[in-house]
Amino acid sequence: MERAGGSDMSDDPDHVRIVEKAAVWFATMHGSSPSARDKKALKAWLAADPRHARAYADIDRLWTGAIELPGMKERHRTARKAMTRRGLGKAVIAGAVGLGAWRYLASHPFADYRTTTGERRTVTLADGSTVDLAAETKLSVAFTRERRGLTLHEGEAFFAVAKDAGRPFVVEAGEGRTTALGTAFGVGYRDESVTVTVTESAVDVALNSEATRVSAGSLITYDSRHIGEPRPSETGAELAWREGRLIFTQAPLGRAVQALNRWRSGRIVVVGGSLAARPITLIVNLDRTDTIVAQLAEAVPMRIVAATPYMTLLFPAD
Repeated sequence: MERAGGSDMSDDPDHVRIVEKAAVWFATMHGSSPSARDKKALKAWLAADPRHARAYADIDRLWTGAIELPGMKERHRTARKAMTRRGLGKAVIAGAVGLGAWRYLASHPFADYRTTTGERRTVTLADGSTVDLAAETKLSVAFTRERRGLTLHEGEAFFAVAKDAGRPFVVEAGEGRTTALGTAFGVGYRDESVTVTVTESAVDVALNSEATRVSAGSLITYDSRHIGEPRPSETGAELAWREGRLIFTQAPLGRAVQALNRWRSGRIVVVGGSLAARPITLIVNLDRTDTIVAQLAEAVPMRIVAATPYMTLLFPAD
């Protein structure tokens, strides 16, 4: 399953069974008035095996959205005190503070333009260029007399570039940079991978000492070490979000769900590596995100557990 922290149980053959049971318990505890008998039974189940408590805690963290949320502050203080009593000492507290700071900075709080979950936005830059931003995107702009520089920290953006022969238009994403040659193009940057899709004219994409020209109708992908070869962009899936759609063609379910979570309230979690790896072909209307779970169930056999109104767990079909 997608994890928000805790110990890695992915190599445990009982992992899926334990997580599934933990999800059922979590749904019971957050349903309508759990009984004293239910509470006692849960307490016994948690005490029976350390893996049970870890799985339950992981689901709890996914629901609350991790320790940065206001509702988690008191619980984090309690956990910190407990760790101190176990002798982990000041080093653990310092590490927790450092982790919190890292998470804060990793969210790029000082980006010039940001979008939230489910949000699309168009901005006009000082030179007249326009940028379409997809959900959960962070972009910074640094224009000078010599260069129009932008940094895509995370997300997807589409650039319609105004002509200015004296100042190149350069978008940095990850370890590479894309220089416009009087053009319109999209850049997607997620999970350390960057995809550049060109719809008009051409761009130069550079990574370290390598540079490749990409023409209209083509795309290219690179990561921190390697840049691929340009290939045709036939499906339009990379930029379909601009038209209010998401297109998945034989995409792993886990990856599709990761993208879908950026466009809807609440969270979908895939439990089990085999289910996450199942290929899925799907077209989603971003104006009807309330139907996403039902569409997933039609595309791939699965069992759905609504743990809370804000978290839905997907399990392999029995």
